[in-house]
Parts: sequence; structure tokens; C-alpha cells
Amino acid sequence: MASTLGTLLRRTLWGRDRGRMRATWRILLGFGVILGVLLGGSRVLRGVPFPDVLVNGPTALLVCVAVGAYALVASLVPGERPLREYGFAFDRQWALDSLAGVLAGCAFQALVTGMLFATGSARVVETFSAGVAAGGGPTAVVVAVAATAVAFAAVALWEELLFRGVFVLNASEGLAARGLEPRRAVWAAVGVGVLVFGPAHALVAAGGVSPVFAAAQASVAAVYFGAAYVLTGSLAFPVGIHSATNLWVVSVFGQAGSGFPALVRLERSIGAGPVDLLLLAIPSLLLLGLIVAWVRATRGRVSADESLRDAAERRRGPAAAE
Repeated sequence: MASTLGTLLRRTLWGRDRGRMRATWRILLGFGVILGVLLGGSRVLRGVPFPDVLVNGPTALLVCVAVGAYALVASLVPGERPLREYGFAFDRQWALDSLAGVLAGCAFQALVTGMLFATGSARVVETFSAGVAAGGGPTAVVVAVAATAVAFAAVALWEELLFRGVFVLNASEGLAARGLEPRRAVWAAVGVGVLVFGPAHALVAAGGVSPVFAAAQASVAAVYFGAAYVLTGSLAFPVGIHSATNLWVVSVFGQAGSGFPALVRLERSIGAGPVDLLLLAIPSLLLLGLIVAWVRATRGRVSADESLRDAAERRRGPAAAE
């Protein structure tokens, strides 16, 4: 009986390929370790009296610990790939993709902000707000801005690692193992990721934004983040876009009442009507266009990156192993 249960457990986790866990478990491993450290660590740090001027800067520390923990655990799991194979090749192209992502993200958010004003969905309530750094002088403001930028870059890093790198790459291998053509498997994995990434953001909608719009916005974001990842095979471009969009909405045109330092604070009112959906659709199409233009200019063609297709191709057919 024990032998039968052991065999069933091994088949459930590893299938017939004893050297590699199934794709589903590899995805859950990444989410479990990183989210576990982030959630557990945030509870610990909640009791630590960090200076207010650091805003949520300690988040960056937690992200480093979480990603490091995942790298360690992954190195101990048979057949699991190192983090660099998810898109962490820190070279000149990585740096250029990151910078291009930041610029594309700023252009995207600039159009969103302009449309908010044009449709009357936002109004300025404060300018040059120091937030939690108020009263601390220029040095405090610089520290607060730097801590905010680092923290939101860290948020972009772990979300892109999990939702694009870990999820898309492993899910595409799992789908290819079940017979789907590799290129289609990669894009299908992006589609499934949209269903995971989008609805979760309805629970953390920003002030003045309806949960329906927040979920729709995150779903569309999963499309362009996924495209940036799949077309480059690197996390640099989506991390750059994600970092810029995060920082824009908290410190360039931030939310009213927020503690983050901001050049301008806006009071937003965004529902889920036709005009609100245009606020989402038009800038997103622009961003997709910028992504395609950058990929064509730097790669010469617009298609799923060979490294992702090859990874799916290697798993094509042996469904019992995934």
C-alpha cells in the first residue's frame, strides 16, 4: 500500500520523468516560495520601526530575500532551471531593453494621464508634495523619492519573474508536452497568465478606480507585459515598463492622500463605462506598438523568442513528464 502511494505521489509530482517536476508544480513552487517570503516577511517588518521617509523601501529588501530563497530552493529541485534562464541575462542588451521599457512605460502613462484630464476623470489636488518627507528638508525628499523608486522597481521585478518568467515559460512547456505546437504553446501560456494576473488586481484597486476597471486594466497589462517578455525572451523589457508605470502613478501623477512623494497629486474617478475603457484601450495599443517597434529595431523580426520556443519544443509530446 505504501509503495503504491509512493508511486502515485512520484507520478503526480514528476510523471515518468524522474529528473523533473511537472510544469504545474514548478509554477506553484515559484509562487509558493516568493509569495510566502513576501507575505511572511511583511508581517515581520510590520513591527520594525523604519523611518517614515523610507516609505515602503524595505519592500526591496524583502524582494531580494524572496528571489534569493527561490533561487536556492530551485537549485535543490531536480531539473529546475536557474533564474538566468527565465530572462536574467545582465548584459548590454538587457540594459538597453530595460531603458527602452522605462521610456515606453512613461510614454504610455503620459497618454493615460492626458486622456484622464481630457475626459474630466482627474483633477489636480496638490503639486510638489513631499508626502512622508514633509518637513524633513531636501535630503529627506531625495531619500523618500529614491526609496519609492527602488521599492516599485522591486515590485516590478518579482511580479514579472513570477507572472511572466516562471508562469509563461513553465506553462508553455506543459502545454507543448500535451501536443500544442511550441509557438502556440508560448502564446497560449500568455493568455492563461492574463486570467491569473487580471482578476487578482480587482482586490487591490487603487483609490478612485472601480474593481472592474482595475481587473480589466491588469488583464490588458498582462497582455503587453507578456508580449514584451515573449518577443524578447528577457525580463528586462517588461520590468522596465512595469517599473515606469508603477512610479508614474505614485510619484509623477500620484494619488490624493498618498504618503509617497509626488510632483502632482490627482483625484481620479474611473469606472467601467465606454469612456473609461477607451482610457485603457487607446494607450495600451500605443504601448503594444512601441513594444513591436523596439523588437523589430533590435531583433530584426517580430516573433516569439527562440529560447522560449526551443524550451517548449524540447518538452513537446512527453505529456506524462509534465
